[in-house]
Amino acid sequence: MFSSKRTMSPAFFGVLAVVALAPNHAAAHAQLVSAEPSADATVAAPDTITLHFSEALEARVSSINVVDAGGHSVAVTPAEAPDASSLAAAPDSPLAPGTYTVSWTAVGDDGHPVQGTLSFIVE
Repeated sequence: MFSSKRTMSPAFFGVLAVVALAPNHAAAHAQLVSAEPSADATVAAPDTITLHFSEALEARVSSINVVDAGGHSVAVTPAEAPDASSLAAAPDSPLAPGTYTVSWTAVGDDGHPVQGTLSFIVE
């Protein structure tokens, strides 16, 4: 006799779990991939600070700010980035020896801003 009652196989639930737990790339935000100078590096005074992200950015609403060890803002001018996934800024005058903190706001294709900081030392 044919039974109309169906049972779900364990394989079906396994596939369902994989789909439910898979990363949602559409919801991902831009992430800092690398920087020049890199975090915690000791370098000669850089002409440009460049940040590389995991996705293309909305450059007009993304930014780089720099402060010195005393918390004083360092004047920087946006510079031409090497690609759509990067931000760049050039200090308006050479950086003196000391520690600098770069704070950034990056807005990716999803429109969500992400922020972060990194520091480097000029020798």
